[in-house]
Amino acid sequence: MGSGRAGPGMVDPRDVPVGDVYITLDEVRIVLDRQGRRCVRCGAPLRPGLTYFDLRRPVICGGSRTPGNVEALCPSCHRRHMRRIRELLAMHQRR
Repeated sequence: MGSGRAGPGMVDPRDVPVGDVYITLDEVRIVLDRQGRRCVRCGAPLRPGLTYFDLRRPVICGGSRTPGNVEALCPSCHRRHMRRIRELLAMHQRR
């Protein structure tokens, strides 16, 4: 994922961070259009500046860094998602 605008290894300021990767504005539009501009978890309308982009399945849990694995969340669902990810990581580290 990436725009190709800023050169190899560089981040374009128009790109949006998703964990430790970035997605382009075109990829943001794809995700928002795919979801009808609503939170993928609760269906709340997504608002500029209050929309979080996360990987559905984190890379450490076998997820990919592709736009198909990116979802847009409202602030409440993002907090719940991150809590769940932290729990998964803690379980992974205990093994």
